[in-house]
Amino acid sequence: MSPQRRRSKRGTGWKPPRDRREVVVAVLASLAVIIVTASLVWFTRPNRESAPSPVTNTVVTPSTTVAGATTTTAPTTAPTTSTP
Repeated sequence: MSPQRRRSKRGTGWKPPRDRREVVVAVLASLAVIIVTASLVWFTRPNRESAPSPVTNTVVTPSTTVAGATTTTAPTTAPTTSTP
């Protein structure tokens, strides 16, 4: 029996295999859709142009008490910046 004469009783029939060109076109089209979607999400993200500001840490030195005196020095602050 030839492949064309082999038909199931349900009527589905024999399907020839897909052409390799059709498969390649379908895979390339799906990759193009994924790449375009990812690039649009990347380029339209919010706050794209605002760079993060450097973190400013403030170092506070404790006040010192002079023995036998009632005066204390005020705490001094020295701002330091560090980049993340």
